[in-house]
Amino acid sequence: MSPPYATRKPQKPAIKASAPQGGGRSMLWSLEATIAPSRMANRARQLHANYLTSGSHDPDKWAHLLREYASHSSLREAALVYARNLPRRTHHQPLLPVLLKAAAAASRPEHGLGRSLHAEALKSAFASDLLVGTTLVSMYCKCGALSDARRAFDEVPDRNVVTCNALLAGYAAAGDMDGALALFGGMPSRTHVTWATLIRGFAEKGDMAEARRWFDATPQGLRTVVTWTVVVQGYVDAGDMETAREVFDRMPVGNAFAWSSLVTGYFKAGDPEAAQTVFDRIPRPNLVNWNVLIAGYAQIGCSEKALQAFHSMLEERIKPDEFTMASVLSACAQLGSLEQGRKVHEFINQKHIRKNHFVMNGLIDMYAKCGDLDYARDIFDSMRWKNTECWNTMISALASHGRSEEALELFFMMECSEQKPNVITLLAVLGACTHGGFVDEGLRIFNKFEVYGVEAGVEHYGCLVDLLGRAGKLKEAYEIVKNIPEEPNEAIWGSLLGACRVHGDAEMSRLVSDEINQLHSVRVSTNDAEYIMLSNIMAASEKWEQAEQLRRKMARHGIEKTAGCSSLDLGIPECQEYVGSRQ
Repeated sequence: MSPPYATRKPQKPAIKASAPQGGGRSMLWSLEATIAPSRMANRARQLHANYLTSGSHDPDKWAHLLREYASHSSLREAALVYARNLPRRTHHQPLLPVLLKAAAAASRPEHGLGRSLHAEALKSAFASDLLVGTTLVSMYCKCGALSDARRAFDEVPDRNVVTCNALLAGYAAAGDMDGALALFGGMPSRTHVTWATLIRGFAEKGDMAEARRWFDATPQGLRTVVTWTVVVQGYVDAGDMETAREVFDRMPVGNAFAWSSLVTGYFKAGDPEAAQTVFDRIPRPNLVNWNVLIAGYAQIGCSEKALQAFHSMLEERIKPDEFTMASVLSACAQLGSLEQGRKVHEFINQKHIRKNHFVMNGLIDMYAKCGDLDYARDIFDSMRWKNTECWNTMISALASHGRSEEALELFFMMECSEQKPNVITLLAVLGACTHGGFVDEGLRIFNKFEVYGVEAGVEHYGCLVDLLGRAGKLKEAYEIVKNIPEEPNEAIWGSLLGACRVHGDAEMSRLVSDEINQLHSVRVSTNDAEYIMLSNIMAASEKWEQAEQLRRKMARHGIEKTAGCSSLDLGIPECQEYVGSRQ
């Protein structure tokens, strides 16, 4: 079969997105804080243009437009229409739940806008309406404002089971199971949603004993496929695949999510054979099932199998989505095949697959790891709005390719953006400082961890020790290692020992060697890389006996050096036409 993609270099992709802002007190200020979507629905945009050019004042038309925007997650536009084009908006009570649901469903729930809408509801006496009140409770819960949710709940005079379920879900999501049980005990009636929500709350908190107790207490008529799936997922998350499988096999009817949970669980447990066996039992795998399989193989480094699964998916005429392609791009990045990656990029363009941040981040990562760093940077620069993961990927790529100065410049740009550096960002930029020899910059960044709201981990201290060691500041590095809050590992001591050898500090080398010997006397590492690195450092320092002891210790504990491997370029055929996809 012919290869699926053209081999020419794709045109630079671009997406449209606006950065989210913080909320505010006034209605209009809150509106400006909402998120503009990455892709506007053409129908809504055309309608809006028509209404503006015709000078329409028909409230029914503007109300229809608001619903169009909200249905396409265009929250900012929907809210602005509500504020600017519906002056008698208090007469449009059904629009409040529409906007409240959109505010709660935004990629970053809009608490500020929700409060403004709540004020609107109070002024118009709609807050006591059952539908509006229930939606307010749900919105506050999804924004993480549980106290506000409870106040809104108490304001609804004639609460029903749906209102109670909304607040119950909020308690469960916040991990407040005492509050959830108190509410549950006072509910006059309960539905299957009530029971599933309570069980999910205990499962997500990691208390599977309580989750199972309430599952067993669920009335037979209310124990639906959702309830069964929640319990299966809970055991999977807890790593108890044996019990997850036992519950799954007892399910009266399986569903796609339960099958996917099992497949994911076996991948996480390091058993891809069992994951494949479960997948092969699915009567008619849908897109979600295929995505789980492909992602599972990609996440454990089985890139060839991930691409083979993608191949099989296309042969089954299942149309891939952005999540499929993010996993496929990850597999290509792991293989380091630029040609294969370009073909996948061209496939994404040909099939008009939505370029969300997962796909864009995957493209940046793939091109960087496959050696085309400049093109990765072009993609990064083409993005109007970048989340933290995109910044991290680009900074890490520049640092790993030795372009430390550019990585630092990009980090300083990120500091000026609306995205805050996180643990991964700081690890990447400290690595760039280490390889570039930027000691002062590295120390300055390390000393600002509290400003970023990040707690330094062993890996960050390791970068700092490496940075100081390479600069010959061995005493400072030694003091840092001795004062690390967590126990330093052999890699950190080995890095410092290597720096001692490079700078010819015999006394410090002896101190570090003693620390390493003491560490080995109380702990047995299973990481072959640690032993190999330390053994090589000892040999290079002419400490032949210690080098040999490390090799013997590896053999004594059954630790073998990981073998090298080669990758194969897999040609993935393409289904020429999609008659339909099984969803």
